Amino acid sequence: MSLLDENDSFLEGNNMSDGNVTLTFPVQVIIDNPIVQVIFVLLYFGIFVLGLFGNVLVCYVVARNRAMHTVTNFFITNLALADILLCVLAVPFTPLYSFLGQWIFGSALCHLVAYAQGTSVYISTLTLTSIAIDRFFVIIYPFQPRMKLCTCVLIILSIWFFSLLVTLPYGIFMNHRFYEGKGYVCEEAWLTESSRQMYGGLTAMMQFVLPFFIIAFCYVRVSLKLNDKARSKPGSKNTRKQEAEQERKRRTNRMLIAMVTIFGVSWLPLNLINILNDIYIDTGHWKYYNFCFFLVHAVAVSSTCYNPFLYAWLNDNFRKEFKQVLPCFQASRPPAGMMGKIGPGGRLGAWKSERTYNGNETCQETLLPTSVVISARIEEAQNSSVEMGNNRMNWQAKSHDSVEVVLVAYNAGEEVVHISDNDSRRVRN
Repeated sequence: MSLLDENDSFLEGNNMSDGNVTLTFPVQVIIDNPIVQVIFVLLYFGIFVLGLFGNVLVCYVVARNRAMHTVTNFFITNLALADILLCVLAVPFTPLYSFLGQWIFGSALCHLVAYAQGTSVYISTLTLTSIAIDRFFVIIYPFQPRMKLCTCVLIILSIWFFSLLVTLPYGIFMNHRFYEGKGYVCEEAWLTESSRQMYGGLTAMMQFVLPFFIIAFCYVRVSLKLNDKARSKPGSKNTRKQEAEQERKRRTNRMLIAMVTIFGVSWLPLNLINILNDIYIDTGHWKYYNFCFFLVHAVAVSSTCYNPFLYAWLNDNFRKEFKQVLPCFQASRPPAGMMGKIGPGGRLGAWKSERTYNGNETCQETLLPTSVVISARIEEAQNSSVEMGNNRMNWQAKSHDSVEVVLVAYNAGEEVVHISDNDSRRVRN
């Protein structure tokens, strides 16, 4: 079932001949109330404006600054592109189609809009899954070579190709036709009812169920890894530092829980109502159906608003770029001579040294705090032999004292390693 077809079930069981057909549509309670419709229009308008603005801003700041061209940022940009597509096609067309009572946008858009809506949802969920898998390998296997940019681009292209391919039935089996007393409608017209149900179940599985469990698994493992590190970390005389570290761990865990919860809460209700409508033909005849559909549909498309916040604004590099672009932050910007000395957290000398070097000689960012990745790498380094150049060195429990690593306050959006300027060595994984 496409995001357009909240009225599909009204058509089931009626005469579907090629000629003009007169249909009797059930009266919809609540949603037919003009006040309720105005509320939904304002809600969708707010989602459209905020979602479009936030995601366009994400794409712009990545495009304008080559330093932002990293694996994580490319995934976030791809997520933003999918959300822009969802904002432009799903947010306005679905409520307009229902409130107007007919499809007035022509046959071409009937096929194109449904196809693009399905594609954008697939791209969004698969990109979120890719981000979770990337975070999983960064934390669980910190010394493994990080993903190259070319590999990231290949994955993104594969996501688009797969999404365009698997949603082709939405573009093919949409039908633009006229009904007496109703006008033109844009509906799914499958060859058989069983094929529609099979495709609907397969779509729910690939579009929501599998991505949700993969995302949940990855972030649960990351959270457990962080908790293990917090318990196994050697004692320190500085209680204040220990408390700050524990607070950073808790905030990271809360962020990971939020990522999983928001994804599930956003898309589960819409998938459930679509599955019910595919299985039980009379679902759409329920007088509260349209109201429930718009409620869960608004919750689903609202993800276009908080994805930029959750995956971009919480990233210090993104936030720094946003403040340089948005006029409302111009008044609070430091003098031009201080820009290179003040980091994104307002600390002198921090921004210049924020780099994480991997085996591929590329700089990467993560969606997790600085200390998370650093602690993972130091702990693994302490228990293994690390080859640096031609010499092999054994890192013991005290080896982390040989490099001064300055941990800044919680950076919810990035992985950074700050190395003292008076230390000539670089930490490489």
